[in-house]
Amino acid sequence: MADKTFTYTNDFDNPESPVSGNLTTTSQPGTSPGNPGGAPALNTTIQASRQDGDADRELVLYDGRNVGGFAEFFREPFRADSDETAKPVISDFTMNARVDLIDNSGASTGNGKINGYSFNFGNTSTLPGGTGGALENGVSEGLAIRVLPASDRVQIVWNGTVLSQMVSQNSGDFAANLEFLRVLNMNVSVSETGLVRLIMNEELNTATKLELTAQIPQVDGRSGLTSADQSDWGFSFAGRTGLNAGEVWVDDIALSGRIVCFAKGTLITTATGLKAVEDLQTGDLVLTLDHGYQPLRWIGSWHADAATLAAKPQAQPILIRQNALGPHMPSADLTVSPQHRILVASAIVERMCKVPEVCVAAKHLLGHPGVEIAATPEGVTYYHFLCDAHEIVMANGAWAESLLIAPQMYKCLPWSSVTRIFQLFPRLLSLLDNPQPARASLARKQARKLVERHVRNNKPLVTAAFIDPKTASKAG
Repeated sequence: MADKTFTYTNDFDNPESPVSGNLTTTSQPGTSPGNPGGAPALNTTIQASRQDGDADRELVLYDGRNVGGFAEFFREPFRADSDETAKPVISDFTMNARVDLIDNSGASTGNGKINGYSFNFGNTSTLPGGTGGALENGVSEGLAIRVLPASDRVQIVWNGTVLSQMVSQNSGDFAANLEFLRVLNMNVSVSETGLVRLIMNEELNTATKLELTAQIPQVDGRSGLTSADQSDWGFSFAGRTGLNAGEVWVDDIALSGRIVCFAKGTLITTATGLKAVEDLQTGDLVLTLDHGYQPLRWIGSWHADAATLAAKPQAQPILIRQNALGPHMPSADLTVSPQHRILVASAIVERMCKVPEVCVAAKHLLGHPGVEIAATPEGVTYYHFLCDAHEIVMANGAWAESLLIAPQMYKCLPWSSVTRIFQLFPRLLSLLDNPQPARASLARKQARKLVERHVRNNKPLVTAAFIDPKTASKAG
C-alpha cells in the first residue's frame, strides 16, 4: 500500500477562471439583502478586495446583514484510481489562508459583532442548513475550526464536540477583537496521529497571535482522522452573520497533505471473507493456522516516508511476489515490513530444523526468486494487529505471523504504540521476558542457508503437505 501527496492553491486572481482550483460556491438558503444604505448582501463571490489595499481578487464568504454562504474546494483526492481496493483517505494535511474579518459598524442588536466563520474538513452536507443556519459552527461530521467573534471564542471541534477552545478573558485579548483583525494569517495542521494545531496571527502585527491545539480521539488505537469514513468529505469555508452587518473575505488558500491510498491492501482471511488489513476492526475474527478464527484485540499502523526510509534502509519494505513461496502462495503480491516473519514449510526445513515448519523474517528471504526490496518512492504504511496469542494468519493467501509480544517489538513499532498495548493489556508485560512464539524463528545465518538450499534444489519455500497445525507445540 502506497501513499501519495496532494497540493491545492487558489489566489482567485485569474479572471478567466474566477473559481479556479475546483472551488464550488453555494449560497446559504434563506439569506436576504441587508447592507447598510440598501446595498445588496453578497456571499461566495469573487471580487476585488476593498480592505487590504492590494486590490487583488478574493473570495467574499459573505458581506452584509442576514447573510451566509460556504465555499467547498478540492474533492479530487477522494477519486480512487482503478487499481485501488478502497477509497483513499487523507491522513494529515496543512492549510494556510489569509482571512479578513470586518465589522461594518451597522450593528442593531446585542454586542454588535458578526457571528463568524468556520474552516472545515468533513461532510459538507452536515453544515447547519435552513434559514439562519449557523454556518459558523461548521460541519457536525469531521473537523471544524470555529472563529466566533459574537461569542469571543475560537474552537477546535471534532464530530460536533469541542475539543479545545480559547475564550476571551478581557477586552484586550485576541479572542475579544476577532472582528477587527485585518489580513489574518490562518494556519491549520493535522498530523498523522490526529494532533490538530491552529495558529492565527495578524499580518500587520505579528505580536497579535493565537495558538490552539487539540487531539482527535483515536479509534481502536488508530488516528480518528484516518479511521473516519471520508467518502463524502471535502474542505470548505463557511460562515454567516445575522442582524449585525459584517464581512469575511478569504484569499491565498494553500493546502497540502498526504493520502493513504491502499493501492494493493493486504487481504486478511476472516470469518466473513477476505478483508483489507486497513479495514480490520478490533473484534474481527481472523483465520489462524492453529486455533481457527480468533478475535483481534488491537490494531495499529505507522507511516515511513521516503526520507525516513532513505535514512533507515533497514525499514525498507519487502515485496513477496505472487507464487514466490509456492503455488498460490501468496495469491497476490504481498508487501510486509522486513522483520515480519513468514511461515516456511518443506522437506528441506524438516531436514535442517527437525520440524516441518519455521518462521523466517521477510528480509532473510531475499535471494529467493520473487522476493525483493519494494520500490516505495512515496513511503509505506505498515499495519500490525494483536490476537490473544501469537498466531499464524493468512495474508494474501500466504501464512504470516500476527504481532508477537517480545523485546523485538520495540524495533518494529513506534514507542507510543507499544505503550498503548501495555496500557490496554498489562498482563502481556510478562511476555517481554518470556515470549511465546507460534513457531520457531530462524536467525539470519541459518535462514540464508535455508533459502540457498531451496534455490539450489529448485524447491518451493512452502509445500502444503508440510503445513501442520499440530507442530505448534514444538515451537520455541
